[in-house]
Amino acid sequence: MFMIKKLMISALTASVLIAGHAQAAAVSSDSVMQTQAAQYNKQQLISMVSREDVQHKLTSLGVDSQDAIDRINGMTDAEIVQLNDQIQDSPAGGVVGAVLTVLAIIAILDLVGVTDVYPFIRPVNS
Repeated sequence: MFMIKKLMISALTASVLIAGHAQAAAVSSDSVMQTQAAQYNKQQLISMVSREDVQHKLTSLGVDSQDAIDRINGMTDAEIVQLNDQIQDSPAGGVVGAVLTVLAIIAILDLVGVTDVYPFIRPVNS
């Protein structure tokens, strides 16, 4: 009986030490809504790049659609909101132009060394 108690105490102590500490914090509704809005905006961009006409245009310019999707996944929430705002404000035919403009700006920033989004672009300074 004494060995069983000792074994149970040892197992309980080990499980507490292994499990560590859990912390909980309040999450505001505003932060949850911002996160969901950012995910929605990102999904909008990805679905636009996945459209056949946009893919043809990207391919004709030498940009792989998967690279564009990878770049969208690497964008910050602020960049995604800004890009979506530009797309919403542009005329219907300007959607592809807006996307290509953003991709070109990102490529230039990669060349300068400000960002490192496209692995095949090496900064000028390196």
